[in-house]
Amino acid sequence: MARSRAKNILIIGAGPTQIGRDTESEAAAVQIIKNFAETDRNLFYVTSDANSVIPRLDVDVKFIEAELTVNSLIQILRENEIDVILPVAGNTVALQLSEQLNESGILKELNVRTMGVTTTTIHNINNPELMNRVLKHIKEPTIPTTVVENVTGALRFAKRVGFPVLIKPIASLTKTNRIKCDNEHQLMEMLESAFKVSITNQVAVEKSVVGYKEIEMIVIRDAEGSKLLINGGENFNPIGVHSGDSIIFSPTQTLTDVEFQSLRTAALKIAEILKIKGVCHVQFALDPTDGKHFITRINPFFDRSSAFAARATGYPIANVVAKILMGQNLREIKLSGVQRHDSLALIEPVMDHIAVRFPTWSFASFKNANQQLNTRMKSTGSVMAFGRSAEEALQKAIRSVDSTTAAEQAALDESQLSEAQLINVLIHPRAGEVYYLLEAIRRGYTVDELAKMTHIDAFYFYKLRHLVKLERRLRDNRFDMAALQEAKYFGFGDTQIAHLWQVRSDEVRDFRIKKAHVFATYKGVEPTAGEFPYLTNTYYSTFEDEDEAVRTTGKKILVLGTANSQVGTNSAAEYTTFQTIQRCQKLGYKVILINNNPNALTLIPDLADKIYLEPLTVENCLNIIHQEKPDKIIAQGKWEIVTQLVLRNVQAEQLPVSRTTRSENIEADYMGVISSINGSINLFGVVGIDEDNMFIPIEVSEALKVKVDPLIKNANQHITNNGIYSVIIKENMHQLQIVSVVPLAVQDLPFLSFAFDQDFAGIITEITLNGSSKIENHPIIQGDYRYSHVYPYTQFGLKKPQNPPFSLAIGAEFQSIK
Repeated sequence: MARSRAKNILIIGAGPTQIGRDTESEAAAVQIIKNFAETDRNLFYVTSDANSVIPRLDVDVKFIEAELTVNSLIQILRENEIDVILPVAGNTVALQLSEQLNESGILKELNVRTMGVTTTTIHNINNPELMNRVLKHIKEPTIPTTVVENVTGALRFAKRVGFPVLIKPIASLTKTNRIKCDNEHQLMEMLESAFKVSITNQVAVEKSVVGYKEIEMIVIRDAEGSKLLINGGENFNPIGVHSGDSIIFSPTQTLTDVEFQSLRTAALKIAEILKIKGVCHVQFALDPTDGKHFITRINPFFDRSSAFAARATGYPIANVVAKILMGQNLREIKLSGVQRHDSLALIEPVMDHIAVRFPTWSFASFKNANQQLNTRMKSTGSVMAFGRSAEEALQKAIRSVDSTTAAEQAALDESQLSEAQLINVLIHPRAGEVYYLLEAIRRGYTVDELAKMTHIDAFYFYKLRHLVKLERRLRDNRFDMAALQEAKYFGFGDTQIAHLWQVRSDEVRDFRIKKAHVFATYKGVEPTAGEFPYLTNTYYSTFEDEDEAVRTTGKKILVLGTANSQVGTNSAAEYTTFQTIQRCQKLGYKVILINNNPNALTLIPDLADKIYLEPLTVENCLNIIHQEKPDKIIAQGKWEIVTQLVLRNVQAEQLPVSRTTRSENIEADYMGVISSINGSINLFGVVGIDEDNMFIPIEVSEALKVKVDPLIKNANQHITNNGIYSVIIKENMHQLQIVSVVPLAVQDLPFLSFAFDQDFAGIITEITLNGSSKIENHPIIQGDYRYSHVYPYTQFGLKKPQNPPFSLAIGAEFQSIK
């Protein structure tokens, strides 16, 4: 625990969404802040993420919008007399910044400490050579590694240990991954860029363990040294494919008990030697031939794996860690769902289901991106699915990918590939790998052949072979009740069955319900697997007899969540859905949420009244509507699903928020934000648009106001529905004219809500549900902020175009203009 005098705590955020980082860091920060708000400490949260939900929380926290640099943090430390910094909710960004703050001497000068992880631990983790010394001290095997300052040292090391080797810049503020180099030429080429992004001009070089199994362990430790394993996950792909681009199964599927216990023990030892107070994610390389392991990564902070572990087990990791940071120990922490047994927080979670995390890509939007899977992460998000078997969970994950991104999952039409092309894809994995593997099994490739070519454990090919066998049975037995029942039990969707039967999905649904009497049932997700009475609000579907979900009583609303993260709507859509849920609850509704993005901000405990971790498909929506009988249904985006539901006589309200953005790349000088309710126009404010399409909140001068007001009054002629609108304005020869009037774009909504101190998502929700909303005007926020979009071009190895479309942004950031 931090010193008792610690009064002012600075939580460092992770910055904007990008490849490798979704909203999981912000979700953890929200839970930590809500717990800390119950104490008498002063909380400060700093980020450059323009889509942050923290400013809209109903708790006492000072939100600081600032560039995440050492200089800006030093200024914040001084101005706010910070006693403690908390880096564990800020991913690698916060860890690197904490390291640099410590090296600058400012922490010692101001007597500031870190919380959750010590500066010594941060220093060791950031330097692989030092980390190897720590691992050797606890008798853990280490991968041969060195840190070099020039090309000569790297080549000398590579020749000694043999190629392939992996390289990674030391102390890089940008998101970097290990890069595999198969020969001397590749090594020299990659080192050039690696040295450039290293603040210390150093690069770590390590012996490659490509081909080993990749296993992940999530552990928690408290201040008195009590430790427990939360979850173990197994990557479908061996090391060589970034874990963010691999399917992950939980619990582990192919480990022997000896192997599992060895990794569990190692993860707990690491948490102990590093004196972690909170969560720690440890990644292992496991030799499939002899069971020996190496530790490849240690993350003493909240990341996508700890977020998935919390969803998979039902264990509220962030809430428990928040209490540990506040000074409580695991034996003192009670979980709200437990009906008895006082120290459940100390009991390791048990799963009676299988959870799968499935990557999603956006390659359809970036045609020239390299779709080969390697050590550099390329997926823009992921979905998760739960089932009673590996087959069911995997099938549900596959159909979790909605139709707008389904084409991106298989970059090539697998059924049209020649044998040579298919073999090449199998040997060199690429996006949508599972589709090619299924095609190979359909063509008669054996389990042993596929395991040898891909280095994927044979266990998974037996599962895939079973799915292909079920496909054939369905194809050969149209409208057969037994075949249907077996297929549904193992995760086949009505649409998949309809494709095999060559009929419409509605025909399959009618046959399933009216003749076969096969219905979805729901199982609760909680950390005891039924060992203790536990009140859960989270469920997944399967096709068994017992149904654990009880219909929600009272006035209720079904909210269709964001599901898989996509470019253009990632964190902004999560922000909007978060605010939508809170406004619905203020209006007296109980909120039922469908979402299966494991990193989702909206899946934090106690936000929605009930959660269904389900694929956001028409079939699943109809099943839940039948189960819950909601009074209203709201969708944020999800245009196609809403259209399909309406065709089936389901009334769904779609928030009038544009999924793409305001008119893109048009010449404009100002944008006014207005509400239009029953013919009445209200101007919230005006932002300027500069030549880089960035937004700067400005004070409306009297001269500008005289010109803008008449335009705003005439904006109604462009509006047909109540809502919040952007009025795009161009200045020509000192005259203003309206270029377009469009619904407020989801990408702009969070930042404009911050700039004008408004809950635009909540207002839109209330207008949608009630036809009106009371508008309260607030003064524009003091100070000027530059708002810009963040794109994944760099991670895809593409050159950013001069005027990239806003709809391809993956996140947004702002900078204060001093």
